[in-house]
Amino acid sequence: MSKTTCLARLVLGFALPLSGVACVSLEQAAPRPETLPAAMHQGTPSQLAIGRKLYVTKCAACHSVEPVRNYSREKWEHEILPDMVEETNLSEAETAAVRAYVLSVLKSPVAAEG
Repeated sequence: MSKTTCLARLVLGFALPLSGVACVSLEQAAPRPETLPAAMHQGTPSQLAIGRKLYVTKCAACHSVEPVRNYSREKWEHEILPDMVEETNLSEAETAAVRAYVLSVLKSPVAAEG
């Protein structure tokens, strides 16, 4: 992802909430691992916690935290994660943690709003 793309996402991250587009909470965009069914986990609990932390901190450095479920597994695996790894210089362990977290969220059912 280029610096121009990063800047564009940052601008959109500020502009969209102001335009009346529905916003989601951080918990909806990036659910905490402990709220995901254990059967859906794609890694250890500590790996998922690290993956979420990296997702909400490293991603937010470039743009707002987007809901994990906005994209397909294929898009995550072939486009988003490779771009994120390149832009943020994630280590292999960090990359595995983010991947495990994202895949766990994608496999989990959407929690009912309450």
